[in-house]
Amino acid sequence: MSVTTIVMYASIVVGTGALFWGYSLASLDGPARWLLAAGAAWLFAQWQRLHWAASLGLLVFVGAAAYGLWAGLPASLMTLAAVGGLLGWDLAGVSHRLRLASSTDDVKKIEQMHMARVAVVSALGLVLAGVASVIRIRLSFELAVALVLLAGIGLTQVVSWLQRRGE
Repeated sequence: MSVTTIVMYASIVVGTGALFWGYSLASLDGPARWLLAAGAAWLFAQWQRLHWAASLGLLVFVGAAAYGLWAGLPASLMTLAAVGGLLGWDLAGVSHRLRLASSTDDVKKIEQMHMARVAVVSALGLVLAGVASVIRIRLSFELAVALVLLAGIGLTQVVSWLQRRGE
């Protein structure tokens, strides 16, 4: 089993656990059990190599995390669930593409480079989410949009730098 596959399964489990825990803390036991079942179904679908399941899993995880934030559930758990869903979705696609690689492709190098990029992006996302939950600053809408654009440009530069470094 490849590193990508192991991390994909771990991401789905972490995301499922975060959703289950967050919804359970709010005594939303019915939705918590449904989300646990959705995570188990996603894991089973990945094991069966049903490629469409990752997109559905992403939709469920991000939607449940967004609703959880709106409903006042712990932001840390909902952020962890959304990141787990995003990682699971991304790595499911990479795992599928790696299985289709030709024998001349350096699959290990491709996998290592992608895992490095994903690790950087995930860590930055979690750190920024943590900082945002601690620091409360009132910003105008225009400034917030400018900061989001600046962050997007910076993230693009980091990914571009990582790609150049890997070539």
